[in-house]
Amino acid sequence: MNNMFEIRIHSRGGQGAKTIGQILAEAAIEDGKFTEAFAEYGPERSGAPMQVFVRVSDKPILVHSNVKNPDIVILADSSLLGLVDVLGGLKSNGAIIINTAKNPDEIKSLIKAKKAQKIYSLDATKIAVETLGKDFSGIALMGALNKITGIVSKAALEEELEEIFSRKKGKEVAEKNINAFRKGYESIIL
Repeated sequence: MNNMFEIRIHSRGGQGAKTIGQILAEAAIEDGKFTEAFAEYGPERSGAPMQVFVRVSDKPILVHSNVKNPDIVILADSSLLGLVDVLGGLKSNGAIIINTAKNPDEIKSLIKAKKAQKIYSLDATKIAVETLGKDFSGIALMGALNKITGIVSKAALEEELEEIFSRKKGKEVAEKNINAFRKGYESIIL
């Protein structure tokens, strides 16, 4: 990677977007890269719209502001379509991953993506409910992101999932999250 790779995640509080940013950043550091990740949200409670910004680079990151022109956007909650400008600033050759059961062709009619922009869809909610027992869709979306971009190694992400969730919730929860990550990775079609 020669240039900085920028990601913007649109979510609602409590869906795991902040955790995605944290895990991506920690895994990038393990891969020897420079990174930053931070969330932006108001005083609202869980369920309110929020954004997470992630940068990954081979060189030190000198920009410390919101991601205005992302390479990729993740929409963790499709109900935000029309409420927030999810494609705002997306690079002309960028991509969007949407958590939905709809296929990319159905989504094209809902959003105004440029021809060169790629649209990916993944029913991350279904994966989360099946593997984790709750709608914590962020981990499956991170698997899809990893397959599409490869900006961080799959091994580093799995190690980070193991470490974070084992420490906080125990080994069984860690394994479930790794399983959700792998299903997200395997389910996305390039």
